[in-house]
Amino acid sequence: MRSDFKLAQLPPLSWVRAVWKRKFLILALWIAFGVAATGIVYLLPPVYQAEVLILVENQRIPERFVSSTVNTDVASRLSALAQQITSYTSLLKVIQKFNLYREERRRMVEEEIVDLMRSHITVQLEPGFNRERQQAAAFRITYQSEDPLLASKVANELASQFIEQNLRSREVYAMGTSEFLKAQVAEAKQRLEQQEAILSEYKRQHSGELPQQESVLASMLARLQVQLQAVQDEIGRTEQTKILRENELSAAIASHDALERMTQQMAGPAKGSGEQPTETEFEQLEKRLAALRSRYTENHPDVRDTRAALERLKEARQKAAAALPAAPEPPSATTGQVAMSGTLIREKERIEQIRGQMAVLDRRLKDLEADKQRILHDISGVQKKISQLPVREQQLATIARDYEISKANYQSLLDKQMAAEMAAQMETTQRSERFVVLDPARVPEKPVKPDRLTWALGGWTAALLLAFMIGVAYEMNKNVFLGEWELPRELLVLARVPKMQIQSAARRLTAAELMEGVARHSPATARR
Repeated sequence: MRSDFKLAQLPPLSWVRAVWKRKFLILALWIAFGVAATGIVYLLPPVYQAEVLILVENQRIPERFVSSTVNTDVASRLSALAQQITSYTSLLKVIQKFNLYREERRRMVEEEIVDLMRSHITVQLEPGFNRERQQAAAFRITYQSEDPLLASKVANELASQFIEQNLRSREVYAMGTSEFLKAQVAEAKQRLEQQEAILSEYKRQHSGELPQQESVLASMLARLQVQLQAVQDEIGRTEQTKILRENELSAAIASHDALERMTQQMAGPAKGSGEQPTETEFEQLEKRLAALRSRYTENHPDVRDTRAALERLKEARQKAAAALPAAPEPPSATTGQVAMSGTLIREKERIEQIRGQMAVLDRRLKDLEADKQRILHDISGVQKKISQLPVREQQLATIARDYEISKANYQSLLDKQMAAEMAAQMETTQRSERFVVLDPARVPEKPVKPDRLTWALGGWTAALLLAFMIGVAYEMNKNVFLGEWELPRELLVLARVPKMQIQSAARRLTAAELMEGVARHSPATARR
């Protein structure tokens, strides 16, 4: 029985035999299925596709003058824009605007309608691109619909949304960048002002101790040292002058004392008028004059004063000697006393004058000593400042480094802010990179699908395969041998019985029953 055999084990001749036996059934089924498939294909509604070609136009201002703040490539921006345009809210507005999918909305919910429309929209980059910037030159937006006019309108609407959304997103991006940089510049300016205040306060507190003032301090120290040397020289000269004035005062006092004694001698009655100044006074003046002449010239004031004092003493002596012979006469004695009194008065005036000069010299010395102490104090202060220069230089370097960093950061952010503001203005005036409709959507005249001829041929092919399958399956289900090639090889065939047509009402024997009878009467064969 055929049930003993597996279907996959049938030889090819059995398949051919089955097809040939059911050729009319297969042909009828093929024609029926083919006609049905063709009818279904031609009953499908036509689908029209409208497309818009959009050119990516580069910015009209050279980038070496103004750089755009939007540096993403077109592919990335198109992906983001496509997500925004095909969002639920955006597509729902388009559906409501053009009253799309009227039949589908009766049996489908809004989410399904939006997903259906999203499947009908395609955004595709053109193969051409800018090799320098690695950006696509153009892209296409397509929309499919059963209504050609509606397809073109929706495609143009989607293109306008792409263009508007691109401009809006670029402007928002540029303005956001500008606002962010403006805030950063404000913070950097505040930090810079704080650093400037710290630097100014440090320079104010340590004025005169800064490294850049080293040359000034050195020149100031040199000037103070010159002043100190000049004051010391002046003190030396003043002290020498004071010593001379002291010597002159001593000589004047000695001369005054001698004249005073001479006057007293001339006026004294007991001693008489013959007493004269001692030789010791003359010797002192002469010794002093000799000492001064050894040190100074004849024109020196001290030499002249000492010589004048000695001459006056000699003159007083001569006058006293001339007045002695006439001593018994009172009038002559009175005249000598008057002369001595005038000389004595002049000596007193000279002593007071010298003392006044010495007082002036003392004040001068006091002032010079005060100037010396002041200069020494200033020199000490300058030297202390010079010794502090390395420390101040290190401290100032730290503060100046922070200030320079803040200044460089502020300048960099300021330059970026200006560039961002120019880029934002360029985006606002639409002089940057933009999308331009190069080829708007037209009303399509030919549907893109279905391809009726191709689909019809495919239907006839599928109908033929289905008819073969049905015919073969029908023949196989009859469970009969299709030929002797299906018998086992070890089975001996004794005879072949031709096809017999029994016209009577007797039952027809099947090939399986005949074979079974043959096998039963043939002991030399074995059935498997």
